[in-house]
Amino acid sequence: MATMKIRNFKYGLRSFLTLFVLILIQGCDFGELKQKAVTGEASVVTDETLAPLMKELDSEFERLNPEAKLNYTVQPSKVAVTELLNRDVKSILIGRELTEEELQFAKKVNLEISKHEVALDGIGFIVNPDSPIERLTSEDLKKIFSGQITKWSQIKVEDEEQNRAVLKKLSGTKDDIKLFIQRPNSSLYDLVKDSSLKINAFAESSVICSTSVHILESIRKHINGIGITNLIVLSKGNQDEQDTTVRPVRVSFITQTGTQRDYAMFHQGTVAYRSYPYFRKIYLYTAEVDINVIMGFITFLLNKDGQTIVLKNGLVPVNQPLRIIKLE
Repeated sequence: MATMKIRNFKYGLRSFLTLFVLILIQGCDFGELKQKAVTGEASVVTDETLAPLMKELDSEFERLNPEAKLNYTVQPSKVAVTELLNRDVKSILIGRELTEEELQFAKKVNLEISKHEVALDGIGFIVNPDSPIERLTSEDLKKIFSGQITKWSQIKVEDEEQNRAVLKKLSGTKDDIKLFIQRPNSSLYDLVKDSSLKINAFAESSVICSTSVHILESIRKHINGIGITNLIVLSKGNQDEQDTTVRPVRVSFITQTGTQRDYAMFHQGTVAYRSYPYFRKIYLYTAEVDINVIMGFITFLLNKDGQTIVLKNGLVPVNQPLRIIKLE
């Protein structure tokens, strides 16, 4: 089996190839089952932050299986989950696990749902390319997004060059921090607030953006801005090549005991290596129980063809061996 590569860090990752288990139905042979999995139509609701990935997956899946048609729509994650639980749709691709409350509701209404881990995604914090902000600690980010810190000059890092550049380039009204965040029903909104930064609420001054693209556009216009994004949104579809019209900050995570880790860049390799502190898992949930196109799509997702698309679009595959190479 070919080895998938992620550059920048030398680290051996072990992963296991998840095998698609065909349910043997009396009277059907393997050929008939396989044909059912690649013939016909199916629908998937996709988390808005994963739309670029889903577009690539859909295109490649249909290219490999001309008799299959995958119809997907894009929604905020909470809307996608609600539609799944209400039986309005049978399959969703989202950037979080279902909550205990959601699972209990599914159990209450006798809705059987299977979970398939697809990829690992990073959660990044981006600034304008002309911004002097290059490094922030996890405590800085927590205070920025909770509203405890409202001016860039209030932040002092070990990099004195950054501190001097902030005073020079972000003076006057540009010193005011402008926050750009996802809308409340987005998966990143809850994940960043509750799990990554662990804050009670985002600052009241935060500008709520309708889409991930809206956040990118806002950061490009504001030298004093900072926003939340994820790897797939920054990916240019060429493995580790990212959008350079915005710039992710390097993050140093401070543990509960006060230990400060090295500043880590926001990159596919650092997320795979877990040296970058903020990441999430991507899941496909389905209520389908029959052999059909969704089952064929899951097989595609978890094997080489689908995981290659995952890698190409800047995410970390979960079902293929990885070799991470450090370039000096």
